[in-house]
Amino acid sequence: MNPFAALDQQPASLLPAQLLLMGLFLTSYVAAVTRLLGPRGRWRSAGVALLAALGLGLVITPWTLAALLVACSVGATGLFIGLTWALSRLLGVHNRAPVLERELEEEAGVTRPAPTPVLQQVVEPTRMGSSPARFGPPTAPARLS
Repeated sequence: MNPFAALDQQPASLLPAQLLLMGLFLTSYVAAVTRLLGPRGRWRSAGVALLAALGLGLVITPWTLAALLVACSVGATGLFIGLTWALSRLLGVHNRAPVLERELEEEAGVTRPAPTPVLQQVVEPTRMGSSPARFGPPTAPARLS
């Protein structure tokens, strides 16, 4: 018997709860495996993902269907993260995005060069009634390679 065919036999009153638990699981799982949150937030979202997965197993009639949905969503998330990592390595833009929290970057031992200004402001002394300050000549953008 196809376990995914059992989705058609679920009571209509449970469908919103199932969708809510599945959305909660996916959101908290992604927050747990990425660096969107700090260490404490990742542990909390991992706990929420675990509770949502257990709740999904209780709400869906054959619990094996809930286990398959959770396993497939974890696999699809891992595949997506792996493909984006490989694509960023292939294009040469891996580890170029700035990190919002400097403590995490320093903790990981990542050192980045200071950013070079793209447009420097040259302030010339102005007199009353003269033109406002002008900008210096534009510079070429940095090469990606």
